[in-house]
Amino acid sequence: MKLMKKLRVKLRKWRREYLDFSSNTYKIIWAVIFFILIALTLSLDLIPNQVDLRAGQVSQSDITAPRTIRFIDEARTSELRQRAADTAPRVYEEDSTVEEEVLNKVNNLFDTVRSERQFFYYNKVDLGAEENFQQNDTVLEDNQNNESPKEKVISQNEIDNLTEAEVNEIVKLIDGDLDFEISSENLANLVRLNNDELNDLKNRSINLLQAKLQSRILPSDLGTARQDLRQNTMEMDISRNKRLILAEILNKVIAANMFLNQEATANRRQEAISDVEAVEKTVRQGEIIVRKGDVVTDADIEVLERLGLQKGGINYYNISGRIIISFILIIILGFYFYKYQKDIWQDNSKLLLIELLILTVVVLAKILTLFHNPFVNYMVPTAMASILLTILIGSDTALITTLFISLLIAPIYDMNFNIVLTSFLAGLIGIFSVTKVKERGDIIRAGLNVSFILVFLIGGLSLLQQNQDWVYLIWSIGGGIVNGLLVGVLANGLLPYLEDLFDMTSSVKLLELSNPSQPILKRMLVEAPGTYHHSVIVGNLAETAAEDVGADSLLARAAAYYHDIGKLKRPYFFSDNQFGGENPHDKTSPNLSALIIKSHVKDGVELAEENALPSKIIDIIKQHHGTNLISYFYQQALQDNKHDDIEKKDFRYDGPKPQSREAAIIMLADITEAALRSKNFNKNNHDRIEGFVRGLVKDKLIENQLDQSNLTLSDLDTIVKSFVKVLTGIYHQRVEYPEKLLKEMKGGNNSA
Repeated sequence: MKLMKKLRVKLRKWRREYLDFSSNTYKIIWAVIFFILIALTLSLDLIPNQVDLRAGQVSQSDITAPRTIRFIDEARTSELRQRAADTAPRVYEEDSTVEEEVLNKVNNLFDTVRSERQFFYYNKVDLGAEENFQQNDTVLEDNQNNESPKEKVISQNEIDNLTEAEVNEIVKLIDGDLDFEISSENLANLVRLNNDELNDLKNRSINLLQAKLQSRILPSDLGTARQDLRQNTMEMDISRNKRLILAEILNKVIAANMFLNQEATANRRQEAISDVEAVEKTVRQGEIIVRKGDVVTDADIEVLERLGLQKGGINYYNISGRIIISFILIIILGFYFYKYQKDIWQDNSKLLLIELLILTVVVLAKILTLFHNPFVNYMVPTAMASILLTILIGSDTALITTLFISLLIAPIYDMNFNIVLTSFLAGLIGIFSVTKVKERGDIIRAGLNVSFILVFLIGGLSLLQQNQDWVYLIWSIGGGIVNGLLVGVLANGLLPYLEDLFDMTSSVKLLELSNPSQPILKRMLVEAPGTYHHSVIVGNLAETAAEDVGADSLLARAAAYYHDIGKLKRPYFFSDNQFGGENPHDKTSPNLSALIIKSHVKDGVELAEENALPSKIIDIIKQHHGTNLISYFYQQALQDNKHDDIEKKDFRYDGPKPQSREAAIIMLADITEAALRSKNFNKNNHDRIEGFVRGLVKDKLIENQLDQSNLTLSDLDTIVKSFVKVLTGIYHQRVEYPEKLLKEMKGGNNSA
């Protein structure tokens, strides 16, 4: 115990030397350091990856997944989407002009054959007749009387008389007029057919084409369509040459009557792609990713990278993202305190405590990730910070800090929503569990509450995700249970050191100090019993009044118990410890007596610091007499002194005046109890007590002793009523027992 006390005293001295900063310069310095440490914690790996594999390399060992992860298999998803796009039906629309264009080509072919043959033949005849004009008048006369060559009809006999060279010339003329190609052999055969035969082939061609174009012909179906037309042609009862001519014509002119709608097809492909859901791949904790002796594939490399096991270059994008996230969150948290919690923003000790707890939890979360086990995934002690901040500062601060911590650890666990949610809710349970702490055991119970809730929360998340890995679930629930136990132990163990280091006083600390078994109080009871009982009554008065005006009643009671501990140095110099004995002040001068009386404040501060009492109690010890005048010895000095060199300042307490409502209440309770105890009037009279108390309070108000305490006139009236209520209970009139009854009671006691 002595060692612990010495350690806590050293912590307090260290805080005063290094942490008691009040300027904004230190606020900025600590904020920058805090940001750097958080960014480094989020960005750096504590242990570098040990795997360095490439696709096609043979693995030298088994590599297992340290934790369960789920991710989108981009390669498989892309493959399925490409397949869906390729198999999506294309959109075709019918072209009604195709049939007309095809038939026009056929008509144009036969018309060209007929016209060019007639024109060539009769033009040749006309030229030959002109050369033999003198020898053959009849021929010339006939030519002059006949129609032009284009309008003449060539006979079968004339066709048969065409030479091979002439037929070739006609073929050249026809070929130059066509917009599609026909072999010279088939064109020559067409030229040798008479008009009836040409008409027959033309009609056959048109009939076959019209029949075929009645059905849908896609560009991909053209080959089949040509085969069908050729087969139909070969089945006709005509000469072989005609079948070949007809087959080639149909083969050349047939065209698809359905065209591809590019825009509609693209939309159809896009719909098919969007209908393919992303392929989610799950790698469970303990699953073997690569076996020893297996050839590593690209898919294996992807899984290793997802798990963070693949050694590679520095991911600057990832690091930058983590730094940006931490910077934004810190700015938001700082703005929240600046805007909505001014008391926190202006207190550098509280800000530093918040930063320290945040950093502690984040670092612990980073360390826990090294174990790669579901048991430790849910052991992040966020609730520890929540509980400590609730006890030391308040639930509002704890709530916003809990949210901040939960968001900060998200990048550490690869944005795992389950970890973030359990961290935040565990912190909330911790806050709710310690809003009214009466003893340290309440902190342990808060940890048990966290364990209890985490069991159901982790189980619910598992059911929500339809996770059938029962081993993983059991490990996770076990981690949640240990989380709560760890939170209770850490919060309970760190609380007293944080109180001393950051000069904060929790309700737990005040309750402990209020216990009569405290060494100082036990010493006071033995060495200064009058002062002890006086302090107890002052504590009752102060606690009731503080509660009625909305001040810290627990602080008022604890501080009242210790406000006069300085009297332990010279207890016999104070009237409450003399018990009718010799008064040592009778043998000392008024000046020395006044010095001894007011020195109990300084002695009390020294004793409080030696015993590591909270600064709030030390401040009240300093302030509980303010700058009051020690009037008894001042008046005595005036009577004894024959000169006018007596100054009031020598008989006043050094102060300062009460700076808080609790200090002012204790001042009023102190003088009320002491003054009332010294009065001889009937204390059973409620009105006289109230008038007396109001007079004392009025005097302190007139003396300006309460100017800096933030007490209002309404508060003072409430305080007077509270004092009167307590004092009436203490000095209530007792019922006198009849003499006969007293004798019977005594007789009964003797017989017992």
